[in-house]
This record gives sequence, C-alpha cells and structure tokens, in this order.
Amino acid sequence: MSSVYKPGYLEVIFGCMKSGKSEQFINRFKKLAHSKCKTLIFKPAVNVREPGIATRAHDITLNAFVIDENRPEDIIRYLMENKGTQFQIIGIDEAQFFDIKLVEIVDNLLRNDYHLIISGLLLSFKAEPFGPMPYLVGRAHEITKLTAICEYKDCSRIATLTQRLINNEPANYDSPLVLIEGSGQTERYEPRCIHHYILPRNHPKE
Repeated sequence: MSSVYKPGYLEVIFGCMKSGKSEQFINRFKKLAHSKCKTLIFKPAVNVREPGIATRAHDITLNAFVIDENRPEDIIRYLMENKGTQFQIIGIDEAQFFDIKLVEIVDNLLRNDYHLIISGLLLSFKAEPFGPMPYLVGRAHEITKLTAICEYKDCSRIATLTQRLINNEPANYDSPLVLIEGSGQTERYEPRCIHHYILPRNHPKE
C-alpha cells in the first residue's frame, strides 16, 4: 500500500478568496500523479469559470469531472459504475457550492476506505458558514487553513474574510449567496482583514 494513501482519511483545505486554495489542491494531486494511487476529482457545475480546476493565473491546471452541485450522490454513482478502476483518492474542489447532502456522501466514502482531499471556502461573503464546508472541517483528520493579504488600499494585514464588491461597492447582506466571478455579473471578490471587511445591511423603514 502506498504511504500517501490513508484509508478512511479526510483532508480539508480552506481559506478566503485568493488564499491559494486551488494551487494547494492542484499541487497535491500533481504530486500524487507520481504515486501508484488512482485518483479522481470532482467539481460543481455551478462554477463555470473554467472546465477543470486552475489557479487564477491559469499556470497550473487539473482535470476534473463536473457534476450537478445539487446531486453530490452522483459521486457514488460514478464510482459504482467504474468499480474496475479501483480509485483510492478522491478530490472535491469548491465544496462550498455542493448541497449539504455532500456531508453524507463524504461519510459514506470514508466508511468505504477512500482517502478524500476537499477544498473550499469555509465562510461566505457574509462571513457565515458556507454550505457543507464547516461540517467537513469538523470531520477532517487533517486541515490546511490558508490566508491571504488584505487588498484594501494601503493595507497589508492578514486576510481571512472574503469581500464581495458590486460596482466597486461592498455587496449588501441580502445579495444572493452564489454569484460566480467571471460569469458576466459586475461583482468581484477581494480578500479582506477584519478591519476593512464591510457588510452593509438593509434597515427597515420607520
């Protein structure tokens, strides 16, 4: 048995936007390509920025199967349909976008001795728990927490939060939870420190 494969083992990589999650995830699987382990990677269909997984500079890429984020059970189905391949290490990127059912699927895979490597945002732009990620972090045997540098003007503090900007203004708390950068919307995202993270809220009229 290869030492890089740990049956029933869960690794979770998380951090704010631009913290290097994709690079860490991709490099992890690039290294595994030199082992004898068979790997398989999934990503949610909601993320249409690119067909596979790539760093922001697109200097490092990784192939991934795209599945409906509302049907994480398709991961199990795919594995059942490809039993002969005997995959050992399963990767799931952008896990925050998946339905909460992903937690049950992960539990199932761990019980069946798969080694999982999962990456995603722990917190949404609202600084609230994002999808299944907190549950996965809580189950993890190993976590990698990444931070970024605050992109607010003249700030160089460590950033742990994700700021959504619409027309260069902080998005309101009532803004839809999921908007994919590069999808034609006017939004963009920045890593922010706690001092420069802003989340306006609508107040009821008196």
